Amino acid sequence: MRTKLRISVLLFGLLFPTFALKAQSGGFAGASTRLGFNANSLARANAMTAVTTEGPLSYFNPALTSLRSDKIPLQLSVGSLQFDRVFQSTAVQFQLPPTAAFSVQIIRTGINDIDGRTVSGYYTDTFSTNEYQINGSFGIRLNERLLAGIGIKFNMADYHSDLDIATAVGLDLGFIWRTTDSFNIGLTVQDLFASYTWNSAELYGLDQNRNVNNYFPTRFTLGLAYEKELFDISADLEVQSLRSEVSESEFDILGGSPVVFSNTDEVRTSAVILRSGGSWRAHERFTLRGGWRIADASDSDSWGMSTGFSLHLPFDLLSPSIDYAFAIEPYRISRIHMFSLRFDL
Repeated sequence: MRTKLRISVLLFGLLFPTFALKAQSGGFAGASTRLGFNANSLARANAMTAVTTEGPLSYFNPALTSLRSDKIPLQLSVGSLQFDRVFQSTAVQFQLPPTAAFSVQIIRTGINDIDGRTVSGYYTDTFSTNEYQINGSFGIRLNERLLAGIGIKFNMADYHSDLDIATAVGLDLGFIWRTTDSFNIGLTVQDLFASYTWNSAELYGLDQNRNVNNYFPTRFTLGLAYEKELFDISADLEVQSLRSEVSESEFDILGGSPVVFSNTDEVRTSAVILRSGGSWRAHERFTLRGGWRIADASDSDSWGMSTGFSLHLPFDLLSPSIDYAFAIEPYRISRIHMFSLRFDL
């Protein structure tokens, strides 16, 4: 079981290698859920904090929940990723007249077909990891220019059958200021107070144990968007506040027996991410998108591009759209294909 757990944790750390290298925030809790949400956002490099033309995506800013809609928007997305990784998401929005709305979004990520082995390399069994995020957001239109929102996230990580499922609750806050009919400024604070807590004493049969905390990065994002009828462009500056627990152990001999002394310190660091994107309504039935992401300005290998398009089907009933996105993950680790279906109920 010990070997299975090690393999599970190791592979889950590789789940979304976009964030896992060169001091980026890949080793921090919830990394897989920060890939993006749907094909539209991924095609624009997730530069969505102040964008109102892509629908009520409270994943990026809970204030977007308050966008007006005469119907009930529903979105379904699935990602095709390397290394047996899984990504699925869904979202729905409900109006609360006269000036508010409520949305629910669900993300599932994980790894399938993990090959369990003993220390000697013999096969044991095949297992999987799963992580879920449920986001409930409330948005309100304070006036025609100012939107505000708040979101509650419930996260659940199931990494191994012999390890208790970890849960984390986070808080999102967001605002959008429409300075003119074409220019928006967005501001968000996301994943406040969220962390997973683990204790593997029962799994390993240990008498001495302590809880290990894996903190979600607290993310502060400033977004700008310029929106016209046929095109729009956007940019996000995200600063992540990162917390880690670092343990150091020392060995000594007391009474002829070895004793281990452990000391745990909390280390705080930060990371800065730049994103830009845009869309062009080339035809009433076709929209083209593109984006660029910089995870580390000093390392060009961390830069990642993305592109995609939407087909707006000619049906008045449900107004369906089929969306596609292609993205190169930072550090050239792999490529992502994502497909989404959007319609109005």
